Amino acid sequence: MSKQFSYNNFIYEKESSSEKGGVKIINAIPYPEKLHKFYPINSFSVDALVNGYFYASHTFELNDYLDSSPFLWHALKPLDFEFYKEFLGKDVPRDELIKFYEADASNVNLCKGYISKYWEIISNIFGIISLTANENSLLMWPHYTQEKGFQITFNASELEVSINDKIGQGQCFGVFPMNYTEFLNPIDISEFDSMHIPFFYATNVKSDKWKYEDEWRFLIGKPMMGVPNSKMGLNTEMDFITSPKNRYTFYDNRLVDHITLGINFFTAQDFNLEWLNEKHFKVSPKNSITNWNYKSYKKLLFYIHENLKDKIYHSGTKYELDKKNNHFLIRTKERLEIKKVGWDTYIFTRTEDIIKIF
Repeated sequence: MSKQFSYNNFIYEKESSSEKGGVKIINAIPYPEKLHKFYPINSFSVDALVNGYFYASHTFELNDYLDSSPFLWHALKPLDFEFYKEFLGKDVPRDELIKFYEADASNVNLCKGYISKYWEIISNIFGIISLTANENSLLMWPHYTQEKGFQITFNASELEVSINDKIGQGQCFGVFPMNYTEFLNPIDISEFDSMHIPFFYATNVKSDKWKYEDEWRFLIGKPMMGVPNSKMGLNTEMDFITSPKNRYTFYDNRLVDHITLGINFFTAQDFNLEWLNEKHFKVSPKNSITNWNYKSYKKLLFYIHENLKDKIYHSGTKYELDKKNNHFLIRTKERLEIKKVGWDTYIFTRTEDIIKIF
């Protein structure tokens, strides 16, 4: 049985000495200096920042149906009975297990029942945290923030250490770059003596249509994280409900390097907005029936003022010249200063400290 699998210049190698039963994902992609997380503006994202955690998503909650899918597993020959015994032997009587094995491990079914059951159970004990090394993607700002949300930036190695320090009785694997590929080829689980490599492969491979995201991923293992079956189309199974907090994965939020607000974060629809002069503008969130995020804006601005006042940027745009002296637009971010002047009123100052991001 193989203890290593190569695909698309990635090598998946089981760590036999690891107490956690992990898999090394070997690749030539340089470890990033910074990692970023894009958020829309809502109560969930603001709470995650304020309390220093990421939500480790179930696969049904990912925005790509084929990402981390059980369809990325198949068996070209029947598995040994020991697979079934090790996985289900404690919960299923032996005679029932033998009957299930004989039907499922036939040349007709090729272990489809085993794959389905394995995925159903394991998805209750792992979750996915996605970050990006792409600081200013033209697509990610609108896709994940609608240009109104925010982005938080970390030193990658400090964040990885912090998550591992705070994981407690859980397990943290990663952070790994995604293996972007033209074709999503299923892995033959019958070639391996355990499901370690197939699991890490299935949660790491992704269509190259998503390559612009430059995603780096943590895999989080915890008991009883829940299975939101109702989020999957045409699935009539009941949700396996646990506390959503079981999927929270904490980090030291003092490690936030800086926060960048979307270009449409401050709008007259959601804020009382007044330009005092070319450099200074005053804002306070509007408490109106049309501003569903009033409390989130209020909470976020207070947190920024108290904890990130020297680490705040605002997205913008700027013209540059190409080699033929033609103008083209680029994205930028400008550092802001913040001063509290009322209960929920702030004055922001543009510093003209601008970072160009091509």
